[in-house]
Amino acid sequence: MKHLTFSSHYARAALYGLEQRRSDWRALLAARAIDYGLIREPLARIPADQFVSLFRLVWRTLDDEFMGRTQRSCRVGHFHLMGSLAVHANNLQEVLQQIMRCYDLFSDDVQIAVFEHDEYVELSLTHRQPQLDPDNFLVEWLLLVWHRFCGWLIDHKIVLSKATFQHPLPPHFDEYQFVYPCRCYFDQPRNSLFFSKNLLTMPVVRSEQELDQFVQSSPRNLMIWSAEDDSFTTRVRRLLESCDSTRLPTLEQVAGQLHMTSYTLCRKLKAEGSAYQKIKDNLRRDQAVIMLTRQNLSIAEISSELGFAEPGAFSRAFKGWTGVSPLAYRQHEG
Repeated sequence: MKHLTFSSHYARAALYGLEQRRSDWRALLAARAIDYGLIREPLARIPADQFVSLFRLVWRTLDDEFMGRTQRSCRVGHFHLMGSLAVHANNLQEVLQQIMRCYDLFSDDVQIAVFEHDEYVELSLTHRQPQLDPDNFLVEWLLLVWHRFCGWLIDHKIVLSKATFQHPLPPHFDEYQFVYPCRCYFDQPRNSLFFSKNLLTMPVVRSEQELDQFVQSSPRNLMIWSAEDDSFTTRVRRLLESCDSTRLPTLEQVAGQLHMTSYTLCRKLKAEGSAYQKIKDNLRRDQAVIMLTRQNLSIAEISSELGFAEPGAFSRAFKGWTGVSPLAYRQHEG
């Protein structure tokens, strides 16, 4: 998806280990033009390129793919090594077995387990030292990594039937519709993703060369939905992205393009934890962030580009989305 931004919650979470272990972390951010003032704003949005840069900074500085959230670091290169084993597996079931073996060998704190039910497979992750992961970011991140990487290995989108988490409903729950596009349950016995058991026999189709390219661009391919994502939320957003932002189509027009009634589309979006108005607002929010950070446009010009009747309406909407005014946001970036 174009113009994608990420909640500042995830940026603060990615930064957590660096803050704990390096006294010069502010200088490291400044050297890479990563604005901490923006990151600490509770509702701010971080452009995708800056978010990827922050992840890479934390990994390389700490030499730790677990980002300072375990007792013993997971040195950079472990994921590539696991991937090198996984691409030689015959099918997804063997991939999951390799993942479990690898974590048992090199991590005392993180455990991966797989449970087979009548119709579903449950991929479960346990952090044995949860006090080192106070906001549960590492748990959420690693589940996302293995969901998307396994789907990439078999070149097939793994549709989740549900996700369960041991922690309570988090304040950033709205972000889950993009991270885990399924029903999510909290205060549960395990941190797990559930998907069809039929996928276990699907063959691994990726090569070592493709893996090298995937890792080289990491974590971008893990964070950003690929072309295979066919959720209705993403399909609607892509339709809106292709339109003139000053005249976005109505719900009825979008439903017509998807060959269904507006009622059916609303029902399908609701099942994904989304809604048409929310998708429109999120798109405008992300476009506004990109315009404010990368384009030399006035607030009035951005307001007009996004289809607002006047700059005041845009400023009020933007502050509702991010917690700060457009001018304050631009000053942070500057």
